[in-house]
Amino acid sequence: MRLDGIRVMVIGAHPDDADVYASGTAAKFVAEGAQVVFVSMTNGDKGHRTMGCAELAARRKGETQAAARCLGLEDYVVLDHPDCELEATLENRRELTRLIRRFAPHLIFTHRTCDYHADHRACGTLVMDAAYLLGVPHWCPDVPVPDTAPAVFLMSDPFTTPRAIRPDVAVDVSDRLDLMADCLLCHPSQFLEWLPPEQEGALEALPAPDATLEERRAFIRRFWLDPYKANDARRFGLPFAYAEVFEQSEYGRQLTPAAIRDLFPF
Repeated sequence: MRLDGIRVMVIGAHPDDADVYASGTAAKFVAEGAQVVFVSMTNGDKGHRTMGCAELAARRKGETQAAARCLGLEDYVVLDHPDCELEATLENRRELTRLIRRFAPHLIFTHRTCDYHADHRACGTLVMDAAYLLGVPHWCPDVPVPDTAPAVFLMSDPFTTPRAIRPDVAVDVSDRLDLMADCLLCHPSQFLEWLPPEQEGALEALPAPDATLEERRAFIRRFWLDPYKANDARRFGLPFAYAEVFEQSEYGRQLTPAAIRDLFPF
């Protein structure tokens, strides 16, 4: 079943979050003809140990555009809120409402509100707060209510308080590993510079500047795809090696199991 005409929006807090949590699924949607947009609610200007904020924000914006080309996205929108400062304010709710209405997605993916990062939690809260208001004509009346009411899905995380994520949808991304690795490699400021000191053993395994593409892919698989995508497949007992799992939020349009199967035919 092709998904021509279906619109998908992945809303993350930072300019690599959508890539980390949903790049394999996004690639499958694109392959089925869907239009896919990634959104970063912040400009990511704090995610480095040596680069200044303005320089880093510009660099990370460029990285998102490389990732958009890698995955075949319609767009990768980066909003200009400072990293580490995102809040669930009324003004930010209005901004997000307008952004969602203009694209009119059938599906939205975002963070849970119990995530480790304050920006992730604020991002998830903003999506939840906007979900019902998307259909209220007098809320942000300058952008009309679209015909489509989106279903909202929450991206996987390892947290168990107040409870672990419920895998309503599991996507086999085993056949997209190279593409997912290439997508993350579009963000060298993060996966080759900022994050390795936080990942045990990653600094020692960091690819040399002249490393081959396969060596760099192997690094990403080892430290970012295996611990998360392979781990999700194991912890939920799924019959494939690498998975991206999502929970249908009670906010937004509610899909029946049959409708979910139709929208996730892969």
